[in-house]
Amino acid sequence: MFSDGMLLRVYIAESAKIGKKPAYKYLVEMFKARGFPGCTVFRGMIGYGHEKTIHTVDVLNFSMDLPIVIDVVDTKDRILSIVDEVEQLVEHGLVITQDVKMGRKR
Repeated sequence: MFSDGMLLRVYIAESAKIGKKPAYKYLVEMFKARGFPGCTVFRGMIGYGHEKTIHTVDVLNFSMDLPIVIDVVDTKDRILSIVDEVEQLVEHGLVITQDVKMGRKR
């Protein structure tokens, strides 16, 4: 049975830091410590952000600063309880939420 939930999605650069730690690692550890049921980090093949520079795995234009997307899904209340903190931690990037229907398999 599906229930109402919310997706928290964070778009950042691979080089983004929170403190001295890569931002994606910091955020995954934070979500785990806060008891979220799961988190997935996707590393993009090509993309650009606010600076409009294309980053890609293309051999001719190789970049180690690829786009990163972090997804966390939980109840709306749990996501909304952390979204402001995440937004403050992410200096250059995009933080979005989206209502979803979720079906958990245990």
